[in-house]
Amino acid sequence: MKVVYERLPSKRIKCIATIGVFDGIHLGHQFILKKVKEESEEKTLASLAITFDILPQQFLYENLTYTGRHPRKCFRGYITDFEQKKEFIKLIGIDYLWFLKTNKHLLELSALDFIDHIFKYFDIKKIIIGEDFRFGYEGKGDVKFLKKLSKKYNFTVRVLKKKTKNKKVISSSMIRGLIKEGNLKETRINLSRNFILKGKVIKGKGVGSKLGFPTANIAPSHYILPSVGVYSAYVVVGKKKYLAAVNIGSRPTLVNFGEVLLEVHIIDFKINILGKIVKIFFIDRIRNEHNFKTLDRLKSAIAQDVNHIISKYSTLPL
Repeated sequence: MKVVYERLPSKRIKCIATIGVFDGIHLGHQFILKKVKEESEEKTLASLAITFDILPQQFLYENLTYTGRHPRKCFRGYITDFEQKKEFIKLIGIDYLWFLKTNKHLLELSALDFIDHIFKYFDIKKIIIGEDFRFGYEGKGDVKFLKKLSKKYNFTVRVLKKKTKNKKVISSSMIRGLIKEGNLKETRINLSRNFILKGKVIKGKGVGSKLGFPTANIAPSHYILPSVGVYSAYVVVGKKKYLAAVNIGSRPTLVNFGEVLLEVHIIDFKINILGKIVKIFFIDRIRNEHNFKTLDRLKSAIAQDVNHIISKYSTLPL
């Protein structure tokens, strides 16, 4: 797969394309991307996925202030980052992945100007999108307008119905809701994989070590976090995978910092990884966070969590 980002192609490539934010690359996204791949192979054309390097909602939340009719929406965090998008889309077999540079100019392009920009670099013969597809400034472009533009630019449009599971539409917002609830089982079903969070190991207070369960404190960047509680997980350090217990919370038994921390106790692991980037593959939610009356009770609870994870997952292939 060729990634188009800093350098745009000098020659227009004939292709079948799809356009979207694609945060999560969930089952709905996978369905669209696979259709693009299938049809491009049938017509011996290249397959193209067009997306954004920064989620538009994230960019607007962090950089622009809107007043009146269009207030700035809260950004809840992303499901997949730049590198994960590349990884998961490559697995589907897409030939070209174009990351548009999200900036004020791009987001203020009209629907017409947005399509005009796309066609400068690729000769798109067909666009495959979902029925709720919107594009251009304030999302004013819709499927009806895209079909109208197809005559001018000489392409066809295929609209796919929303993918559902158990009569519920699969969407990034739905999956964010599942992650926020700590429902990792349903998240895994709708993503067709574990929710994976990447973060840098930062310096902590060393409290976990004093309790006998050293933890790596993780800075999760812009990811959405599961709800406060204790989780089972696999953690990838370098190229190796380890079982781990993950705590998300404010450590009320020790001292309530008033902020939510992400701490990982990697089981049977003694290497210093301060400053390293790790991947956390969330498996399941074990329990809520509790304010234990004594440190001994806290230590006992952590030991139970770790033993539970070892007994349930240590026999499974990592």
